[in-house]
Amino acid sequence: MIRIFALWLLFASPALATDDAWPALYDVEGVAADDVLNIRSAPDAGAPKIGSIQHDADNIEVIATNVAGTWGLVNTGEGSGWVSLAFLTRQSGQRAGLVPDVRQCFGTEPFWNIKIDPPRAAFSSQDAESRDGVISGLYRSRNRRDRFVFAGAFFPDDFGVLDMELILRTEACSDGMSDRAYGISADLFMSGSTNPDAHQLLSGCCSISPP
Repeated sequence: MIRIFALWLLFASPALATDDAWPALYDVEGVAADDVLNIRSAPDAGAPKIGSIQHDADNIEVIATNVAGTWGLVNTGEGSGWVSLAFLTRQSGQRAGLVPDVRQCFGTEPFWNIKIDPPRAAFSSQDAESRDGVISGLYRSRNRRDRFVFAGAFFPDDFGVLDMELILRTEACSDGMSDRAYGISADLFMSGSTNPDAHQLLSGCCSISPP
């Protein structure tokens, strides 16, 4: 899987020069009902198969493409592999510079997760109570097409209302515990309480795939 990650870093950069944004969601198309779309260990039809996708699957998150734009990097199990883009159709409205439609972000040490379904957000962590909240604003950088902020607040709990900023960057990201690949990194900052224990900065990765 280390080789796959290295290939991704090699192939991802040229793709950013296009108008298309990655990661992006795709739907499987052109695969027979009695067949599957193979996931391979490298962007090559002769590479070993390491997984498959159903013939009618949708919302497939493609993290990056190879230089030619003919293969896409996807996650499978605890790792990632490559699928032929000849059998995937890109969903519309996914251009570089637009605020990505992030659905969940997560990290480790401590394990944390934020699920987003605008305008709602739900936070959970292994060492804190779960919190429900709202997203009040989505912003993009004025001088970078790969920087964004989700702003909002979590509802009152023992710490009161907590302001929240979820700062996103479209770049290679690892969850630190698997060989899965992600194309968005995140820093989640919560503040606003008089109790210093409520102030937190958590870092991790994000996915645009629905939970």
